[in-house]
Amino acid sequence: MNVAEMKTQHTDDDIACRVEYVPTLIIALHPDLERVGETAPLLGMVTDERDYVSRNRPDFSKNGHAGKPLNDPHLSRSPVIIQKDNDDVYRIRGHSTSTRVRIEGRAQQSEYLLSQSDISSGVTITLSNKVVLLLKLLPLQDSRLKKDALLKGISPDIHALTGKLEHIAQLDIPVIIRGATGSGKEQAAYKIHRDSSRCDKPFVVVNLAAIHDVVAEEELFGVSRSGQTSPGYFSQAEGGTLVLEDLEDASEVVISSLFAALASGSYVAVNGDQQQPVTCRIIATSIYDACPCSHGSKLWQLTNLLAAYQVFLAPLGDRLEDVSILFLHFVKQQWQKIYPGRPFELRIPPAIIARILSFNWPGNVRQLRNVARQAVIDSREQESLQLDQQLLSILKPKPNLRDVTDTVKHNGNGRKPNTIGREELTEALQKNRFELQATARELSISRASVYQLIQRFDGLRTAQDLAEQELKSCYEKYRGDTEQMMWELQVSQVGMRRRLKAMGYDI
Repeated sequence: MNVAEMKTQHTDDDIACRVEYVPTLIIALHPDLERVGETAPLLGMVTDERDYVSRNRPDFSKNGHAGKPLNDPHLSRSPVIIQKDNDDVYRIRGHSTSTRVRIEGRAQQSEYLLSQSDISSGVTITLSNKVVLLLKLLPLQDSRLKKDALLKGISPDIHALTGKLEHIAQLDIPVIIRGATGSGKEQAAYKIHRDSSRCDKPFVVVNLAAIHDVVAEEELFGVSRSGQTSPGYFSQAEGGTLVLEDLEDASEVVISSLFAALASGSYVAVNGDQQQPVTCRIIATSIYDACPCSHGSKLWQLTNLLAAYQVFLAPLGDRLEDVSILFLHFVKQQWQKIYPGRPFELRIPPAIIARILSFNWPGNVRQLRNVARQAVIDSREQESLQLDQQLLSILKPKPNLRDVTDTVKHNGNGRKPNTIGREELTEALQKNRFELQATARELSISRASVYQLIQRFDGLRTAQDLAEQELKSCYEKYRGDTEQMMWELQVSQVGMRRRLKAMGYDI
């Protein structure tokens, strides 16, 4: 290693120690689809408050491989400049380059102003209608994307989740996986099963809401008729893993039957006379962050019985850096179903990737997969991937990025912050769930001005102002339900979840 390399290594290590998150570029689309998911942390933004993007810089990498630049001939060697003007304003400048720069949700221009909140959420940048990049604040870490990974993505949430699932797979304890509808709870459960010593045994998934009270015990434990026993779900999963989907949707009869069997560790088939041991591992799933029922109820008791370890899945909208990776995976998957063994040949237009990155995906991974499948089906015998107009109308973009030019120009086109009183600010914060950027839009002022007003008025605060003990007490009071915690503490739910994660809570 030469002196220059040593200096770079030490500088990067020093930055890693000093900075938790840095602006990072992620390749969302490239003519070479194998490059999707590569990342380039913009370390110049940390040291010099500016960095550059061109055909030959920066270097993008993943899976620990040596990095390489974008190398697309449609991009100029003269760079696009990304710079930080102050704590809340970033500037993307394309004045001195022939590379055409477009930011999704903005009119085409040679210079764009973005807020810290925009960068935190993720900004989609299209270069010369060939390459799509996502600019987002991410921790300094290797971009790991295994082709055979069950849970695909490069986000910090996916990295943390994968590690947890691999760890608890080796521990033969019940698990509750919590996450919104379509967020991948069954995939997470299967990863636990696949990585465990039970991997060669059955993996059985049960939709508890579909079990009717009249036949609940028969379906769960089996039934003996004429000397023969028809196996129930517990027998079908013998020695393997039994997944109880959407625990809270089960009827009281089903919950009582499950609790009796799991508390005792055994069950008896209907019309049977022999106790059968529960030999399968139980994994339950839930759409709630915490048990929604009252203390002491059967569901509460069953939840506590199964909550030896709880896993929380982040919604897809919180991990935008994974969207294009997942979309491409689902597109290729559907292509192989239509054209088995045929190499993937569809061109993916940058506008489609920019559009899917602008959507908030309330249906999570499942919704993204369905969109990808439909797009491939609609594109049969076409050269390019197509999204029909009806589908495009469903994928309504998130609210446009707010042009923060008024921040730089002292709010010349908006209101003066000193005209806003405590009551109006409080009402706007509550209306916008205490999110500073949304509140700023509501009041026609900058995000920085909202923050300054919060500091000015007694009784108002942000998630960063909360004492750890207060957060801990509130977390225990509401059993981890961050929705209730938000209204109790009157701070941003997103900011509060970040604080809890930093404190070591599994959110």
